[in-house]
Amino acid sequence: MDNTITILFPYAKSTKEPDPRVDEYLDKLAQRLAKTDETVAITGHTDDSGTVAYNQQLGLARAKHVQDILISKGIKKERLSIESKGELAPVADNTTEEGSRLNRRVVLVLNKKDLS
Repeated sequence: MDNTITILFPYAKSTKEPDPRVDEYLDKLAQRLAKTDETVAITGHTDDSGTVAYNQQLGLARAKHVQDILISKGIKKERLSIESKGELAPVADNTTEEGSRLNRRVVLVLNKKDLS
């Protein structure tokens, strides 16, 4: 299982785009977390439309949405950290629609435990 996934969001929305691959990943992640003491870092991002403050809050709402999905699958909130980078860490050019779409995301990282 990959230790990271990017989840895309529609414009100005805090609920993820429908994606069966993401849903399958989140199901498998919840199953894995039920058997380990690993943790997950969830970071919300936005495009650059709107104010910095608005985008900071929207990024946080996106991260919380993914956190809520995992909690609904039985993962304890204490194992899930959330933060927002808002518009401050783009991965693509916001001057194009495709670039803006790629920036409207949550990055989820599984913090694997060192087994050594």
